[in-house]
Amino acid sequence: MTLAALLQPRLLSLRNVVRRGRLRAVTVTVLVGFFWLGCFLLFTRVLGYFRGLGDFGPFLTQRLLVLLFLTFFGVLLVSNTVTALTTYYLAAEVTPLLAAPLSYRRLHHARFLETLVASSWMVLLVGLPALLAYGVVYRAGPLFYAGAVAVLLVFLVIPAAVGVLVTTGLVLVFPARRTRDVLIVGVGLAVAALVVAVRLLRPERLADPSGLVGFASFLAGFGATGSPYLPTTWAAETLLPLLGARPGEPLFYFGMLASTAAMLFLTSAAVVERVFLIAWSRAQTGHVRAGAAERPLSRWLALLVRPLPGPPGCVFAKDVTLFLRDPSQWSQLLLVSALVGIYLYNFSALPLGDGTPLALAMRDLATILNLGLGAFVTTAVAVRFVFPMVSLEGHAWWILRTAPVPLAHLWWSKFWIGYLPLVVFAELLVATTNGLLRVPFPVTVTFLLTLVPLMAAV
Repeated sequence: MTLAALLQPRLLSLRNVVRRGRLRAVTVTVLVGFFWLGCFLLFTRVLGYFRGLGDFGPFLTQRLLVLLFLTFFGVLLVSNTVTALTTYYLAAEVTPLLAAPLSYRRLHHARFLETLVASSWMVLLVGLPALLAYGVVYRAGPLFYAGAVAVLLVFLVIPAAVGVLVTTGLVLVFPARRTRDVLIVGVGLAVAALVVAVRLLRPERLADPSGLVGFASFLAGFGATGSPYLPTTWAAETLLPLLGARPGEPLFYFGMLASTAAMLFLTSAAVVERVFLIAWSRAQTGHVRAGAAERPLSRWLALLVRPLPGPPGCVFAKDVTLFLRDPSQWSQLLLVSALVGIYLYNFSALPLGDGTPLALAMRDLATILNLGLGAFVTTAVAVRFVFPMVSLEGHAWWILRTAPVPLAHLWWSKFWIGYLPLVVFAELLVATTNGLLRVPFPVTVTFLLTLVPLMAAV
């Protein structure tokens, strides 16, 4: 079985998606185009400012390029590790492939390419317009653009191969599904931390030309020189001479980058070929909890469903249990917590404490907007967690519909499991922001009472 035959199902699936949803494909293409344009304009502005700094400009350009590749490498390493766990060991199509006349090495090549594409497309969305901005600002020749494409393609292989090796090692040591849960939670924590860190850096200062001075100082302090042992440094050292920013040895560093990528790819292929069957077999097994000891969750659920006897209470307990067992759902609460923290930080950063008439007017305006913004944030949370509650039942919905349970009972159970957390979340959010704004207590009580029926409508 050839590599093209292994990749053909994915290509046919992609073609069918484009054919069946042409409007969706056009919409996604337009949105990606606007995103590329925004990234290009942002990098063009920053690099144009750097170039106007004289002799200090090339140094900042180098620092920014190294930082860019370092960020890409970190994101790709996590993304490839998570994706390889599914494509290599948890995907349903791997089972029939093991029974086919197919060598493990060729299976690795096909799975590796799928992992690479699935994990790297988002980085390309940012990397391509960023490198294009470098070429436009410095008026680079065709050799730079060809070198940029070659460097990106080779660079993507390194974190993909490392991710495959890390995933294989984790599967051999831990149960695969528990490993996936840990990776999902880790990614959620990393994204939440990144969102908070970006907000605390106050990126709105870049809109002010004086704010770029602080950004330049940050880049200047980002290490005196890049480590000569990192692929990120090799990628930057390959492109900077082609850019014309300073002299260098691009062929030497590109050779380092390409040889490392080839070595890691061959190493991952050899390791997977040797231990794939053992790792895949371990991935299909799970840890069964021995003993019938009652968990604390069972006792808490019994208290929660006591006001909801009968079928509504059972459905309520089932939904809560499934939500807490699925890290792909509850881990998103980490990102929601980060966004709420940013929301509260924005209110705390408002200059409303000087007592001037303008500050008092701004506080009154922020107080009025707070009720609408709090409801808007809560509605966004409801769209993510409450709206798909019925569709998440999947085929089990037909079991519920054929059961001797009135549809109204099912509806009320879904209503309460969505309404109670939402109203508590909205009350805490508005009460906290009103406290930051120093809103009078009667107004806060009025807002909180307004949210009770409003969240029921949401």
